[in-house]
Parts: sequence; C-alpha cells; structure tokens
Amino acid sequence: MTTPPEDFTKDQTLHLTIDREAGTIATPWGMVLPARPFFGIMATAPRPEDGCLTSIVPGYFGGNMDNREITAGAVLYLPVSVEGALFSAGDGHASQGDGEVCLTAVETGLSGTLRISVIKGEKLGMPYAETEDHLIAMAFDEDLERAMKSALRYVIRMITERTQLTAAQAYSLCSMAADLRITQVVNIKKGVHVMIPKALLAQKPKEI
Repeated sequence: MTTPPEDFTKDQTLHLTIDREAGTIATPWGMVLPARPFFGIMATAPRPEDGCLTSIVPGYFGGNMDNREITAGAVLYLPVSVEGALFSAGDGHASQGDGEVCLTAVETGLSGTLRISVIKGEKLGMPYAETEDHLIAMAFDEDLERAMKSALRYVIRMITERTQLTAAQAYSLCSMAADLRITQVVNIKKGVHVMIPKALLAQKPKEI
C-alpha cells in the first residue's frame, strides 16, 4: 500500500480566491469553502541549549502546530524558556482540515490581535489550549502512535488535576467523550490533539 504523497508525484499550483466579506474560499474546480482563519505557527523561544531550530517542526515551545482549533477566541498556553518569552506568530491559514495532508492548506497573509498574559509560578512542559467549549491537549512526535499516546497521557493528567477522577476513570472518560484528532502529518513531527468538553470537567462526580 502506498501513502498519498507517493500517489501524486507531479507538483501543482492552486490559486484560491478568498472573499473576505463573505468569509469564503473558492477552489479552481468550483467549490466554495467557509473560511476559518488561524495562525499555523505560534511559539515562544526554545531553550537556549537547544540552539537554532527550524520553524517547520513543532515542539514543547509550540511552533508549527497547525492546530485549526486555535482560532479567534481560543486561549493557547505556552511555556516560557527565556526572558521575555519572545513570542512569535505566522503561517497564516484561511482554512485547513485536520491533518493538512497535502502539505499546505489555504495559505494566506494574516493579521490578528493577540492578548498575552503571564502566569507566574506555573511549570508547563507542553502547549495546551482552550476554546469556549473544550480543553485541548497536544503532543508531537515523528511517530504518530507515540504522539497519540503522549497527547492522551497529557489530557488524562489534565482531567485528574481539574476533577476528583482517578487516572483510570479519566482514561475511561476519554474513551466515552474525548475526540482524538490528527493535527497535522506533514511537519516531520506529527501532531495529535485531544479535545475534552469543559462542561464534563465542571461536573462533580459522586463517590463510588
């Protein structure tokens, strides 16, 4: 069985029309997609001992995560590894499907208004995000299965920290109610994110 990149060996250039007022994107073959803009790259500076890193590969500092859920109204939590954090954003997308399987999505110039707050005293090993309805754990690895396991362990820990559930109960809850999604598979380190409804975490479980 071949993988999709091996099935398509000829380069192609697509010109997509973005209607900013309508919030839509027109494809060359006549389909119209809804726009859902977001920054593919949002990062703090990595640890100095890690040296100069490429912007292609995501990591503990964020970077090229390509997570389409981190759009207007979302909150992204990133670790601070250097003084001043040195936050940066870029890689604008007008729209993207989970996975970004064909290397690029609807790439575009993008500007936005970001509010940056410092949470003192917190120790954060990996980025995570919140939307109005979901808590989102993320992980990245060259091996997709390892990324999946890391993201799942991360969300289990987040659930136990926010509720009275045991790790085993949180694991079961993830199987019942969490959505495990492939963020992207094209940035060397593949991304997986797990979305758990925040409303569930606000419930007080009964004692068993």
